[in-house]
Amino acid sequence: MYYKTNTFTAKDGEIICYYKWETLNANKNRGIVQIAHGIGEHAGRYDSIAHRLQQEGFTVYANDHRAHGKTAEIKRLFGFYDGKNYFEDVVEDMHSLTGLMRNEHPEAKFILFGHSMGSLLSRKYVLRYGDEIDALILSGTANFIKGLGHFGLASTKVVSAIRGRERGNETLRSFFFDEFNKKFKPNRTKLDWISSDEAAVDAFEADPYRIENFSVGVFADILINSRELNKKSAFVNTPDKLPILIFSGDEDPVGEMGKGVSKVAKNYEKNGNETLTFNLYRGGRHEMLNEKNSQEVEEDIITWLNTHIP
Repeated sequence: MYYKTNTFTAKDGEIICYYKWETLNANKNRGIVQIAHGIGEHAGRYDSIAHRLQQEGFTVYANDHRAHGKTAEIKRLFGFYDGKNYFEDVVEDMHSLTGLMRNEHPEAKFILFGHSMGSLLSRKYVLRYGDEIDALILSGTANFIKGLGHFGLASTKVVSAIRGRERGNETLRSFFFDEFNKKFKPNRTKLDWISSDEAAVDAFEADPYRIENFSVGVFADILINSRELNKKSAFVNTPDKLPILIFSGDEDPVGEMGKGVSKVAKNYEKNGNETLTFNLYRGGRHEMLNEKNSQEVEEDIITWLNTHIP
């Protein structure tokens, strides 16, 4: 492990844990990279790519989102969220971390890097604070999956009305994650959909910070924002000249086996983005940073950064 952890206080008083990988280039900091992790995981899982970025002269920060990781551990409430709007709260947490980063490295270029749910959070962040960002990287992002999405929205609405947004629901958990795993039957584990690398899957399955069940409000807000962030207005309002790298596996069920994520890339281009790069990796599943060819993916990220953050 190449990081240190610390905490900051969010606008509403919540204590948020964050990780920091300081650049290994003592003479110059090329830039600051902020990572937004996906649902059910935590920022510590990005140690490999963060260390690679350290070696390239970047300083990397990543917070554990509310209901996740060390942030959830503070209150021993893993997966629990009792706020009104999860994405609003988490995007503002991310912006608070950005402020901390800026104070420590005021002249540095700023790259935002989001995976899965974190990619949706990053896409929302860009709509609000896009003029503060120098480059955007999206891993395992998604189009709005119409059948799954509409059914999920209806289900979370009914469950929330009956039981409230704070309680978890095993049926919804199964709906979200088991549906993705069906693409890889017969299943060896419940997590086959994240990677074809069995060692990586087993490591995440044994991770003490892995969370499966969440408050219904978290699931509901992911679906609502997935729908909103894939409307034309979201693509139009993304800064045209912002360099964007999108990468995914063509067997990622979240990206609809390449079709959904390809549509996202096309929508950015169609609606004005001038510097988009899209890498779709054959045979890759949801977590390309934990796939068998993860070293290739890391090198592609570095090559892209060398072009846009020289």
